Amino acid sequence: MSRTRAASIVLALLGLLSARPAAAQSPAVPAEGYTLGAGLPLGDSGVRLGGYITVDFDKPSDDRGTLTFDDASLFVFGDLGSRVRFFMEAEVTEFWQIDSAGQVEAKNNGDLERLYIDYLHTDTLKVRAGKFLTPVGTWNEIHPDPLTWTVSRPVASFATYPTFTTGLQAFGTWAGDQRDIDYNIFVQHNPSIDRSTGDRHTEQMVGGRVRVRQGAWEVGVPAVRYVEYETGEVVMFSGADLLTRAGRLEVRGEATAGRVRATGGKARAEYAGYLQGLVALTDRLFVVARQERAHSRDNLTYTATSAGLLFRPLPAMSLKLEFQAQSGRFFAIDHTKGNQLLAGFGVLF
Repeated sequence: MSRTRAASIVLALLGLLSARPAAAQSPAVPAEGYTLGAGLPLGDSGVRLGGYITVDFDKPSDDRGTLTFDDASLFVFGDLGSRVRFFMEAEVTEFWQIDSAGQVEAKNNGDLERLYIDYLHTDTLKVRAGKFLTPVGTWNEIHPDPLTWTVSRPVASFATYPTFTTGLQAFGTWAGDQRDIDYNIFVQHNPSIDRSTGDRHTEQMVGGRVRVRQGAWEVGVPAVRYVEYETGEVVMFSGADLLTRAGRLEVRGEATAGRVRATGGKARAEYAGYLQGLVALTDRLFVVARQERAHSRDNLTYTATSAGLLFRPLPAMSLKLEFQAQSGRFFAIDHTKGNQLLAGFGVLF
């Protein structure tokens, strides 16, 4: 779908919303007023405007430092009655950069990141239609940068599968006395809305994920099959993700392993994974460390070790400092520049 057509859909949706009668507010946000990170209510319409902005600094050990206005994102979301809700995200990425030599680069990288409608039948059955984040792992669905833990993003969370799905998703939770079980089933068999987003692209994908939550532990298992849009390669993978907390310590990780087969070709292995620990020094200051490793279908290997600080003066605001030692390559991402110092600021509004 072209950006012009996608924009027309968004404008039509906004026009419909502005004309509709007042609806119930989402229980996830305050009913009145404004709270940073919860969006700005548009009167009593049930519609809210939100988004986030991020600014990053990257200084490789053997190159100039670069300050990047990385993301400016707009959310439009709300309720269409008691059972239907909608969400739209439009974003401009890496739109202005200046390096330590004073060279400036401006870009026009506008994207339609997400556009979907949810039908909330019951807690155990909800249906989503449109363009949404692929529900794999613990990192991908935590999309706004101010809510993540480091400036860099682990390769396992974006380079082994499409970040976005344009299609249908069924999801829900079975609640038990001792444990809860979440599930997602998703399918795409159509062109993507704005294919420019993400690193992997597809028009054919089917997959699912089951996550078990019990006490301080969460364990998920995905299984996905998709056809790479650019190459026609068939990718099948599974994996596991983990999240646990104990006092001031949090440990999370995810790993995927699969096979990639080109038409008439031999299957090739691909895997990626990371393990990350976070310790709360205070209620607002955290130390984070992560180790990751990946091996691509093109027989390229990548490793990285990250350590840094995360400061949250407010729940919707983050200041990050990170040192990363990395080597090798994965997919089309070149990490041979070695060590780098990263810093970032983000706020969700």
